[in-house]
Amino acid sequence: MRQTNRLHVNFYRVEKPDTAVTLHQAKPQTNSRTIHIQRNALLDHISDAVIFTDMDLRIVYINKMAEQVYGIRSKDVTGCLFREVIKYDYINDSPEQALQILQQTGSWQGKVVFTRKDNKQFHLLSTVTFARDEHRKPVGVIATLKDITAEELTNVAAQKSKLEQQKVINMLMIKTQENERNELGRELHDNINQILAAVKLQLEYSLENYDEEKGTIERCKNNIEEVIREIRNLSHRLVLPRFAETTLLAELQKTIDNILQQQPVYLDLHGLNESQIPDNIKETIYRIIQEQLTNIIRHAKAQKAIIKIYNTTASVFLHIEDDGIGFNTNQCRNGVGITNILNRVETYNGKATITAAPGKGCRIDVAIPLRN
Repeated sequence: MRQTNRLHVNFYRVEKPDTAVTLHQAKPQTNSRTIHIQRNALLDHISDAVIFTDMDLRIVYINKMAEQVYGIRSKDVTGCLFREVIKYDYINDSPEQALQILQQTGSWQGKVVFTRKDNKQFHLLSTVTFARDEHRKPVGVIATLKDITAEELTNVAAQKSKLEQQKVINMLMIKTQENERNELGRELHDNINQILAAVKLQLEYSLENYDEEKGTIERCKNNIEEVIREIRNLSHRLVLPRFAETTLLAELQKTIDNILQQQPVYLDLHGLNESQIPDNIKETIYRIIQEQLTNIIRHAKAQKAIIKIYNTTASVFLHIEDDGIGFNTNQCRNGVGITNILNRVETYNGKATITAAPGKGCRIDVAIPLRN
């Protein structure tokens, strides 16, 4: 039977820095029984959990704080393999990486999470070093674990709060943009459009009475009709549809009809059940499609674009793809159009993936949960 080095501690002076326990061997001062009691008494007054194992990683001793954290008793686990008694979720390194670093450098430090049998979780800062004999030969392993659960939960809560605040800011920005667009759209439609319509009527009257100015007046009339059409299209793009009174299909069809001469677009709504989608998410889908179609018309030089929308009871999915010139996502990801799309999706806890490459077109995949 192979003889292993056992962790033998005659007497240790214990010093406790912020996150670790260091042990310094001194000359024997009294009998081994008294020394053993002294060592345990010292370690039991340390606020960190301390675990000793031999070189085979069998537990030799754990202090009282370790018993409290792990919900075990030292006498029940002595001689057991560490990995069979205590299982961690490693935050930074894997167990294999941690062991490799320990073997190469003589120490390892990292964050771990331990879940006790009663499902209570502990976030721990673990410092692992070798215990050595008087000849500096490794004879065991010392693990010191500082409970950092409170600060970790505080950090998580702060990050979550920051994320929620950013979502609120995004929502307010989008709402402000929509209000401005709606106001501008109404101004164009109600004021400028009415003035132009009145001028058109006057010109039509003049056409009936001034034969010598007929050519000039005819051109004015045609120009004004063109301006009215452009304003109607612009106001339609700016003002959000009222989805309580219309459907996403109808509004998308209008948008596509307005740009068909500039850009062929194929719309696939198989698998879409609008009744399961809230109006605010319909608005988001509508604006994303508007934004990307504008990008395609301005930049893509595409022969065709394909829009596909479908949903389950849990999420709605949108895919927009074109066969245009494409772009480098690393260079163009911060563009206003792309940023607007990403902000809209993130506001509703969704996910957007942009796939593009020079000469290979662009594809945007969006998934938005229907229960936020």
